[in-house]
Amino acid sequence: MDLTLQAALLGTVMGAAVLTVVTLYGWTLPNAPKAFGWWAAAFLLETLSRAVLIPDGLDIRADLSDGLHALAAGLSLCGAVSLGGRPVSGGLLIGGLQVAMTWGLLVHLGRANGLLPLDLPVLGLGGGPLLLAAWHFRAPRLRGGHQAPNTLASIAFALHGLVLLASPVLNSDHAIAVWGFFVAQLLSVLMALALLLEVLMRQQAVAESEGQRANLLQSRLVDALSSVQDGVALFDPRERLVTANDLYRQFMAPVAEIIKPGRLFQDIVDAEFEMGVVRQECEVVRSGKLADHAVPAVQGCEAELFDGRWVSINVYPTADGGYLRILRDVTARRQVTASLHDSVTWLRGIMNTVVDGIITIDDTASILSFNAAAERIFGYGADETVGRNVSMLMPEPYHSEHDDYMRRYAETGEARVIGIGRQVKGKRKDGTVFPLELAVTRMNQGGLITYIGLVRDITDRKRVEDALVESEQRFRDLAESASDWFWELDADLRFTFVSGRVRQVLGVGPGYFIGRPFSDLATSCEDPRDWDVQQSLIRGRRPFRGFIFVHPMPSGAVKFVEMAGRPAFDADGKFDGYRGTAADITPLKRHEQELATQSAMRQTIIDNMGQGVVVFDGDERLVALNSHARQLLDLPETEIETGTSNLEALLLYLAVQGEFGHSGAIMVKVQRRLARLRRDPRRVFEHARPNGSVLEIRSTAMPGGGLILTFTDITDRKKVEVTLREARDAAERGNRAKATFLANISHELRTPLNAIIGFSELMKHEIFGPLQPPAYRSYVDDVHESGMHLLELINDILDMSKAEAGMTDLVESPVDVAAVVRASLRMMDKRASANGISLEADLPDGLAFLRADERRIRQILLNLLSNAVKFTDDGGMVRVTAQVDGRGMVIEVIDTGIGMTPEDMDKVMEPFVQADTRLSRKYEGTGLGLPLTKALVNAHGGTMELHSIPDHGTTVTVTFPPERVIDDTHLLTTEADESWRRG
Repeated sequence: MDLTLQAALLGTVMGAAVLTVVTLYGWTLPNAPKAFGWWAAAFLLETLSRAVLIPDGLDIRADLSDGLHALAAGLSLCGAVSLGGRPVSGGLLIGGLQVAMTWGLLVHLGRANGLLPLDLPVLGLGGGPLLLAAWHFRAPRLRGGHQAPNTLASIAFALHGLVLLASPVLNSDHAIAVWGFFVAQLLSVLMALALLLEVLMRQQAVAESEGQRANLLQSRLVDALSSVQDGVALFDPRERLVTANDLYRQFMAPVAEIIKPGRLFQDIVDAEFEMGVVRQECEVVRSGKLADHAVPAVQGCEAELFDGRWVSINVYPTADGGYLRILRDVTARRQVTASLHDSVTWLRGIMNTVVDGIITIDDTASILSFNAAAERIFGYGADETVGRNVSMLMPEPYHSEHDDYMRRYAETGEARVIGIGRQVKGKRKDGTVFPLELAVTRMNQGGLITYIGLVRDITDRKRVEDALVESEQRFRDLAESASDWFWELDADLRFTFVSGRVRQVLGVGPGYFIGRPFSDLATSCEDPRDWDVQQSLIRGRRPFRGFIFVHPMPSGAVKFVEMAGRPAFDADGKFDGYRGTAADITPLKRHEQELATQSAMRQTIIDNMGQGVVVFDGDERLVALNSHARQLLDLPETEIETGTSNLEALLLYLAVQGEFGHSGAIMVKVQRRLARLRRDPRRVFEHARPNGSVLEIRSTAMPGGGLILTFTDITDRKKVEVTLREARDAAERGNRAKATFLANISHELRTPLNAIIGFSELMKHEIFGPLQPPAYRSYVDDVHESGMHLLELINDILDMSKAEAGMTDLVESPVDVAAVVRASLRMMDKRASANGISLEADLPDGLAFLRADERRIRQILLNLLSNAVKFTDDGGMVRVTAQVDGRGMVIEVIDTGIGMTPEDMDKVMEPFVQADTRLSRKYEGTGLGLPLTKALVNAHGGTMELHSIPDHGTTVTVTFPPERVIDDTHLLTTEADESWRRG
């Protein structure tokens, strides 16, 4: 891209950026059209769509630019629709997004097919929304007495829209595109100027409206002072009392005699504290006024009075150097807030960024830009400020503290100005310090953090306020400090005046009330009985306070309004009507309703729980108790009540009833349990009641203080536990009896068996001569084999018994597994050959040794081989494999026998159980082979698994853990020597 085109693009980006900042500034001002918010986002996207074209080397920059432009066109359309007075619907947003995606796809396809330039965007889509906005700017409803800015905005938007519509043609050639970008830059600046004029004209209209409104209020406030629901005292610049209403004297009743015009404020405050009118120390009560009258601010606090009521005390400066001291009864609000502080949180935000100057800084506080308005405010030129620290515009101590604040914000995120807005002081080039309003917004653009500060010089506003006449300013301060609206009734008790604030409170204008009789409120009275009291007060021409009526809002919501008034009489004493104030107390009513609803809901929930529940607050007062708890603890409602009883009273009642035993001092037992709960509130324990039931008690601490106790009747569960424990003890006794029986019977059986086997062997080998007749030889062989079989059966039963008791003895030594496998195969060879079964061994060379009991390993292999040969038909095969892998030493015995079903595999692992349970079964055996083999494998820390398919065979896998594998030759030799020494 050539240098001329890059310069043109840079100018376009700067022009779009200026337009974005101006639109954003306009959007932050009061009464700004909603369209400014949509356009600010759209113009920001337009700026980015031009900025991505500047760097070289980005292949998709043209497509990215067109995509951003399409999104900006959608937002610009939303702004134009909003400017025309129509709401922006979700369908419009979705439709705009779909059009943007379609436009981006079409442009991409056009570039891919060579129909559009590769390095320049097509644009064009955003021209339509700008032309629509230009049309709406010409609408009569938007002129509002300032036609010139609207006309200029209409022309600027129309020209810019035409240029965008022509962009597909202009951007087809680099030379023409340069002129197109230059024209776009000029039109962006022109649009910014038109929008800025539009905003300034709107602000001027708002200021004129506020002035007229203040003049209207002045004539009404003199009579309204005595009927406001706040205590008000007005002091002059010399700190002398000018006037105070009756409610102020009522709040300060003990010192009401000295609250007279002309008395010094300090004398009144000293008397208040000497008489104990104000119980709580409050800086505002002591100081009474602001230290610096040049900066309008409000100091306030809440204090407790002598009669237990709470009031908010606020001090407001007046233009002449005096000040207002206002007392408001906040007792009800504090009580409701204290009840709901754990469940209700009110979010309050104040945004007030009405400013003129625009200053941007980076994260090091260096100034990046400094517009013309900022130059006029501070007296510096942009070239004198850009690149320097923004603290140059601040007086002390802010000048010295600003860098530390920036560093602390970067580390902790704690903001004092950013995103909040506040009044601060600035310092001009000539050294003068002046008040200003400041709002700072943080923006992240890629990896760059930028802070945009909007500042407004409020010096002129201060001068205008000081120029107002003394009486006007005083009463205007009083009106602005009150949140109520004012009303008047004539002698016929019809509304003749209602202040405009009623529109903000009730959503209806003053005309809704004017002309209507006061008696219309009878049907809206919160409590019909209150209307009779109200009527008697009005007929007696007496002041009234606290009359509440309900007003339905247009939205369907309901407002609660509290009225106060006093009668007015003319110079001749003739009744002239009523004047007074009304205040919105809906939040207070909502608090009361929410508190009642939450209390009822909480009680319903705990009453439906299966456990007994008792809840105490942070002061250990009983706040909730369900019916289950009363039943489980036998608590009568007359003795233990919510709201009046506490934790100590509950424990004391239970102790008196004998819940903790009848021996020992009752108070000692109560205090000991109370201290234990306070020291360790999170506990679970069981408690046996005198009636024989057993309760499981759980105590849990609540966040913010308090305690929850839950009671569960576990009497049945404890009985089941006792039954299970007795059954277990009986089973253990039976198991020990079985072991003793097997040991005794084995001894009794082995003694004759040894004689049978010994004598049969002598006869078999014909030690004392040949047997006659020869037929006896087969009988002797049968006797010897039967004796050996019976001995093996007894040994298996004893081994199984030891295994079940976990008493299998292992004599461990290094075992040559390959040798044991081959020896076992040799022992089974004769039997296998007789049945026509082949035996095979698949053993790797150099198979590692195993640390195990060699006799038990041989017993495992013989049992598995015996089963495999037994259940394999003629012509079958039995194969043994052994290897070492990540699981350890793995030995497999594989046969091609009859196999088993999954149900059979579960049965054969039980002692004395065979798959074939018929009396005429084909295969002999006791059913101890596999269970005993598995027990011996488990004694070595190994596992045994069966895999079988009926009519295909069975595979038994025995795995010994890796720690039993010996693959170190030196270690093997050492262990063999040690085994030799042990014999």
